[in-house]
Amino acid sequence: MRLIDRDHPDRVKRPLSAEETAAVRRFCGAGQDVQPADVERVLAILEEMHDGRHVRQWLECDCWPGAATQPRLTARVREEGPRHFVRMHRYGEHRCALASFRQQPEPADEPDDDTAPPGRHNPLKPVGDALDYLDDGHEGAARPGGSGGSASGTGETGRRLPRLGRIMHTLLDDAGFATVHVDALKETTNSWERLRAYADAEAMSPELTLGQVLYTEPWTSVNEKMGAIDALPWPEKKARSALLLFVADEIRDGAAIKRTRLGERIVRPEKGTRAGGRDQRLTLPPYWVLAVVDRDREGNARYREAFAQHAYSFRQPVPLESRYERVTLECLLRVMEWVRTRGVEVTLGKPLFDREVRQPDGPSLWCRPDFELTFRTAASAGTASRLHRIVVETMGADEPGYLERKSRTHGIMKQRGILLEHVVADDTEQRERDDAFFRRVGAKILHLAGVRRSTG
Repeated sequence: MRLIDRDHPDRVKRPLSAEETAAVRRFCGAGQDVQPADVERVLAILEEMHDGRHVRQWLECDCWPGAATQPRLTARVREEGPRHFVRMHRYGEHRCALASFRQQPEPADEPDDDTAPPGRHNPLKPVGDALDYLDDGHEGAARPGGSGGSASGTGETGRRLPRLGRIMHTLLDDAGFATVHVDALKETTNSWERLRAYADAEAMSPELTLGQVLYTEPWTSVNEKMGAIDALPWPEKKARSALLLFVADEIRDGAAIKRTRLGERIVRPEKGTRAGGRDQRLTLPPYWVLAVVDRDREGNARYREAFAQHAYSFRQPVPLESRYERVTLECLLRVMEWVRTRGVEVTLGKPLFDREVRQPDGPSLWCRPDFELTFRTAASAGTASRLHRIVVETMGADEPGYLERKSRTHGIMKQRGILLEHVVADDTEQRERDDAFFRRVGAKILHLAGVRRSTG
């Protein structure tokens, strides 16, 4: 194996030693026995490949002797998470132990264990490989509806995010929809170009990109889309299908509705639309919708199943868990605009997956805040620039047990940043609470950023 310069793909930075090569194969090959020294060697290689902000080098395998090209791995970092390898399918598949390369999969519908100590649950993580967006060949049309919902469209409280939900969240996270930079608040252009650019750059095989599988136009007929899918070179052992991702105007009787100049376009999955988050009735649009398009046993093109999740708005379709979070996000966006006039630029993150909180004397803990605000000390403060983080939790629900489960993780969240709570309720005092929350968050940001508040 050898490290390749990302900016000059024909330039070799250095070959890996025999020990490093063996460590990578044991670490990343499913079913391999990892030795104690492997982790340290792999982490050192990943640090060479990714500097924390940008990919600098690729790792080229040597499992195709004499071939003009070899399979490659790149490195990726999500948020503050650890560096990890990602297969680059455009360079071909491995013939060595890395042929079974994957991050540890999670059960699609494993129940949350509410009895586990806070932070000790099985963490929710993104789908590690774009190829896993596709069903295995033995599933396809026969895939059970449990992964995407029942015909009623109502999910069960307390269930983990289903497989289709994890795929949606991974797509939205990787394409940047779960992050709002203050500069984006005034943008008038839509964000679909960003999604298409991301999908076009994500390879699923040497001949197939995610952009050929993922589409965003619900007015495209399923027959037309599956005809295009049938004409594509397809990865072995994977069932042919497509993914439709869009923001729906309404969910009605289990169908997602998109209103266009030519009328309503209706996406009605055979196996129903499952609701994500706390809004199981799907009555407060807009909604993100991810639908699987494939062929049934008779070969007919169809929408098989779908997953729906709150979106804040059509212009800012940040994925949300509930209508309560929508109230909090509206306040936070106003805060971001206001503190910018005082010289502080804030970035808002909506964590879609669990955040790791490392412990100095034990295993890591996990939490998933509702929102996180990050910003740096203002230049006018005259002190060294420092990164600050505020963690925001929306305390609003119809179920006391849900709020109790949330509060159990607040001690862990405080290790990530300053924790502020926003109470949301269906009463006449909400505007007053929102104004107080706005002032509190704004004052905290200015204080941490070193900006003096005017007294006049």
